Amino acid sequence: MIEILPIKSLSDEDGSIFGSLNVALGKLARSGLSVASGIVVTAPYLKLKTFLEHYDFGSKEVFEQSLTLVKKEVTAIPVPEILSKETKKHNKFLVNGEEIKSVKALWSHLLGIWLTQIKERLWREGFFKGITEELDPQVVIFVKKVEVLGSGYFDPIQDDTVINVKYGKLHPNDLKKLDEIIRVANKKLFIPHEYEWIVDNGLKLIGLKPFTPMISESVLLRSDPEYSRSDLVKTQSAVKVFLDLSKGLVIEQDVDGIYIASEKIFDLNKPRDSFEDLVFKIVESAITFPESPILFKLADKSEGMGKVRGTLRLLHQKSLFEPMVDVLDFARHKKGLTNVHIVIPFVRGVNELLQIKRELAVKKLMRKNSLQIWMELAVPENIINLEDYLVAGLDGIVLNLDELISFLNGFDKNEGELVAYKNEVSGLLKFIEDGLKLLHKSKVPFIAYGSLSKYPQVLDFLIEKGVYGIVVERYEASSAKDLLNQTEKRMVLRKSA
Repeated sequence: MIEILPIKSLSDEDGSIFGSLNVALGKLARSGLSVASGIVVTAPYLKLKTFLEHYDFGSKEVFEQSLTLVKKEVTAIPVPEILSKETKKHNKFLVNGEEIKSVKALWSHLLGIWLTQIKERLWREGFFKGITEELDPQVVIFVKKVEVLGSGYFDPIQDDTVINVKYGKLHPNDLKKLDEIIRVANKKLFIPHEYEWIVDNGLKLIGLKPFTPMISESVLLRSDPEYSRSDLVKTQSAVKVFLDLSKGLVIEQDVDGIYIASEKIFDLNKPRDSFEDLVFKIVESAITFPESPILFKLADKSEGMGKVRGTLRLLHQKSLFEPMVDVLDFARHKKGLTNVHIVIPFVRGVNELLQIKRELAVKKLMRKNSLQIWMELAVPENIINLEDYLVAGLDGIVLNLDELISFLNGFDKNEGELVAYKNEVSGLLKFIEDGLKLLHKSKVPFIAYGSLSKYPQVLDFLIEKGVYGIVVERYEASSAKDLLNQTEKRMVLRKSA
């Protein structure tokens, strides 16, 4: 009549019966996090259905009377044997923050919750077939003495954990521990949640809720009270804005795509923790922006100018290449996030590109309609042999302007004393001009990456040559559309003059 499973035993296969959030709580319990002992109980929907079919819910006049009679019959249902068996070693329970001191009272409380849910459905939709189906499974926590109860979540806007205490007083040591638990739990589940917790012989998680960060938008209006709807329209631009989320969390929403340079997240000295961070970042981005491309650049681990790095290092270092493949496999094949695409980093020759494409194809990550392969254009050789790269098969180009100018002007971009050479952009623009014309002719989009792309002279040049998008940092995202819009307007006026 009902189904019961311990929280710790819940797996992905149980999601359709016991709920995805409860399954996620079970995952946390098995991963070693402090999760309270308890069970998840489903509603006796067949029995409830039988009771409801005998009553008339067609008119509002008899609605409450009928429901009162139903409630009397339902609460008379004896405690199921399976529930008595699962709870026989316990005499105190916690359900939705309410303490219950016997199995009989627990059963009555659960029935009351499900009847309330049915009542809400009746008021909202009237009586319909299947009204007792898919009632929310209830989490029953075994407790002894609950000292503190509350909830908490990680707020990306404040870049801190928010803790809400419903009753009791939380010790500072528990506050710090709770902060760590919430951060670790978000990484393990790959998606941020709100967590319910108690202090009962230690700090323990007892439930999960969906969490969506609240993004506030402030709109500056004229002092004139008579303003049109156009005053509220956000600035738009033909050039797309890709947000660089290699560091920090998703906050800015008004972007056209996400760019993630994995070398800024994945650390060979901390492979496990940094791998979890990378997976979390990819999944979070792909879910938050389901209609936008997520460009995932494979790790370009560099040890200095002229050293082994980029694609060559990926091809010869399995400890670097395999985690990249595992991230893509998890995001695309297991989570079904097909808006995640690949960027091949720092290629020194067409043979390198072909070789890494073969390695990816072996892992079922070949180029197709649902999977684009882009290439980072970072060395002068790429420009000279660009036609050969396009023949090899590419869906897009990431123009790394900071890398290109460092090789062309002969300086190390990481050396602060030589940064003045970065301002000498005329040679760079002349060098890449024919290559950009070829991309435009071949209908292969390119996006610009690097701080150089925001230089006025460079940005004018890129827009004139048909740049598809630019990658911006978090702090630049809010003003990027305005900057692009103004630049595009100047270009139109200049051409029409």
